[in-house]
Amino acid sequence: MEMNLHILVGLPLVCGFVLFLFRNERLNKNLALLVLLLGFIWSINAAIRPAPQKAIELIGNYSLILGSNRLSGLIIIFVNLFGLLTCLYSRDMENKGAFFSYLAWLIGFSNLALLSADFITFIFSWGATLALLYALLNLGSGRSAKKAFSIVGFADFSLMLGVCLYIAVTNSAVMPQGRGLALDNPMAWFSFILMLVGAFAKAGCAPFHTWITTAAEDAPVPVMAILPGSLDKLLGIYLLARVSADFFVLNGAAMAILLLTGGLTIIFAVMMALIQHDLRKLLSFHAVSQVGYMVLGFGTGNALGFAGGIFHMINNAVYKSGLFLVGGAVEKRKKTFELEELGGLAAYMPLTFISGLVFALSISGIPPLNGFASKWMLYQGALSGMFNTPNSWLRLTFLFAIIAAMFGSALTLASFIKFIHAIFLGEGRAERKAQPKEVSFSMVFPLLILALLCVLLGVFPKLFIGKLIEPWVGQAISFSGSWDSLFVFIFLAAGLAAGAIVYFTYASKGTRQDGAYTGCETAPPEPSYPATEFYKTIQSMPLAGKFYGLMKQEALDVYNILSGILTIAGRLLYIFIDRLIYVLTSAAGYSVLGLSWVFRKMHSGVLDQYLAWSLAGLLAMFFILMAK
Repeated sequence: MEMNLHILVGLPLVCGFVLFLFRNERLNKNLALLVLLLGFIWSINAAIRPAPQKAIELIGNYSLILGSNRLSGLIIIFVNLFGLLTCLYSRDMENKGAFFSYLAWLIGFSNLALLSADFITFIFSWGATLALLYALLNLGSGRSAKKAFSIVGFADFSLMLGVCLYIAVTNSAVMPQGRGLALDNPMAWFSFILMLVGAFAKAGCAPFHTWITTAAEDAPVPVMAILPGSLDKLLGIYLLARVSADFFVLNGAAMAILLLTGGLTIIFAVMMALIQHDLRKLLSFHAVSQVGYMVLGFGTGNALGFAGGIFHMINNAVYKSGLFLVGGAVEKRKKTFELEELGGLAAYMPLTFISGLVFALSISGIPPLNGFASKWMLYQGALSGMFNTPNSWLRLTFLFAIIAAMFGSALTLASFIKFIHAIFLGEGRAERKAQPKEVSFSMVFPLLILALLCVLLGVFPKLFIGKLIEPWVGQAISFSGSWDSLFVFIFLAAGLAAGAIVYFTYASKGTRQDGAYTGCETAPPEPSYPATEFYKTIQSMPLAGKFYGLMKQEALDVYNILSGILTIAGRLLYIFIDRLIYVLTSAAGYSVLGLSWVFRKMHSGVLDQYLAWSLAGLLAMFFILMAK
């Protein structure tokens, strides 16, 4: 455990301080890459050979306990992998500032959160990632950083309060493993809901998702790839998994909450993604939509759904990080994220196109890629839960979640048809027809690695699940449906190989070109089908139009709602305090005036009257003393 702490936690933190003090660009690139490469290699060793827990005694009955379980060991590998690939990709990023320092610190504290076996260490490291979230987003815009800090900070406070309630109920600060608390009393329910808020906001689940879509507008692409694209998903869903499987025992009501939240998040976010014209906004809404699948998986309450949720978390982090990095590569060459100004890049950026196509098909759930494998497990887990529950209302909730998941997959595919057509296959604008070239090796290499992972996790899902997920679930994963991804992959590869042979065989002969015969008439302009107009009809639908109108005005943004409530509450409090002070000062003033008037009347200057008052005072004192 000491070695895990030194390499996975201590080394990135020390590296971050060194890079922060010595702002040398070459040092930043090479030292950060070396440290993160070492951390990734050691994370594999730490996951394969987990060390025993280490306890550090504190005052009282509490101790800091560090250790790893099967789930945290799996996630540590991908945390360090995404950190390494993002660092490599960012070597060509402009205006880096303290980016590499923040990145090293973020990986270090994320590793510490995953190695925490007690709530005190976990909350400390969790809060540190919030500070780094603010710092990284502030590299792009203070507005998005402030919004993210407000939403995620509120959720982290809720998480801390939930942890305090949990410790009060269990009388232990140790994070349990498989010995969950029953949701049979108000204190347990409050703790459960507050912890859910912390997990939802970090992962970007509705209604705490709006910081992601705002950050997408101006945060640097590597920041979006490492935060909402991967690390926040991994940490947020890790917490949700622990809450659902280890901290509490889910009952029907808790399962219904997760199923409804997951289903609504899928539909709402994918509907918003359909109409986006900005590449970053489109990807950010899909980042939110995919969280709904993971939440839905944990809402099934069975081992298959839990395994599917964890598998989808890993898959989503892989292809979502890849999609953001593809967007960064496109922007580097075309200097824009507007889909209307892109097009025709497949011929000039073939490696980026192939990677982007793999990511798009993966997130859409197309076999034999990894997105299909995890979604198939989630469908099976939801069906199993629906058929096995005796509660008719919960059965309807399962049915809604299944329909939402399948409908969301169809709309995701539709959205990424627009994505591929607008960027790579469509025709670019005339003023932007300068032929770009492929991005540098340091930028394209992470894309190829992530695309290869999408293929491998899709072709060999049972191997990955059996070796890395089943040990945490604690039982073999089995379900009624099945697929043979390797068989599908072989047939697809054979078809692509045959097509390539035909293409290269006849490509050398050239293509025949003819002009269009117009009969001496002016040729009509060639038709144009911009991808941004594909789903514009949806916006004109009566109900959909009102929904989109509200969302464009950010009327349902929880940040704006809370800001409005706090503004009104502050104004009312100001009025109350202002009126109260006015009343008190007025009462004091009138009291003084009244007493002065009485004293003026009493002091008339007549000696006999003064003697009478003195005598009355002496008599009053005499009777008071006698009474005592």
